[in-house]
Amino acid sequence: MPASAFRYFLTLRLHAPYALTILLVVLVVGLYLTVANPPTGLDDGLGMVLFVQMFLASTGFMEPARRGHFDPLLTVSQSRAYVIAAHWLVSILPGVVVWSLLCAVGVATGASATWTRAFGARWAALFIVSALAWVVGFGMTRGTAGFLWTAALFATALQRSELLTSDSPAVILFCPFVLIRNDPIETWRIVFAAGLALVSLLLVWGHARNLDLYLVEQS
Repeated sequence: MPASAFRYFLTLRLHAPYALTILLVVLVVGLYLTVANPPTGLDDGLGMVLFVQMFLASTGFMEPARRGHFDPLLTVSQSRAYVIAAHWLVSILPGVVVWSLLCAVGVATGASATWTRAFGARWAALFIVSALAWVVGFGMTRGTAGFLWTAALFATALQRSELLTSDSPAVILFCPFVLIRNDPIETWRIVFAAGLALVSLLLVWGHARNLDLYLVEQS
């Protein structure tokens, strides 16, 4: 069932075509920046991917589920956890693939400093965005969580920009972009923020297992 659920969501094309097009453009630009200037260019490319991932991961689960789009899975699966996990994995897959490609090219063509940019805190940033964008958008239409998150970041940057300079776990959760920078951040702060994102993801998975989704078998 996990494999079949994963393939099923792949065929549904969960992502908006415009978002995938933008991601492709980001890949091309990111590759150019990474090759031209591996240490800092990679960070620029990863930052762009992180922004697009806010929209890609926000595919929305509840609305299509209530419309019956997922009934072939939900009505036969013995465990909704597999279905929900597969939905999240497919939702974040395009961004993760592009992120991995940029990191691989950066490591292959860059200096030793590129290793510190390809792994560690930056992957934590990707996980946080991938988890929270999906969680926030769980009951919304596709891409809505990304728009709301972007608006909140811009509003904060315009009115209280000093808040985004902190490295507290709360700021890391709200603005994971702070992890894509040269200034070192204590490991426990990153782990704590990523842990909170993981807990929120698991809580939504657990809650979704008991939701009444008006499946076709109901009268």
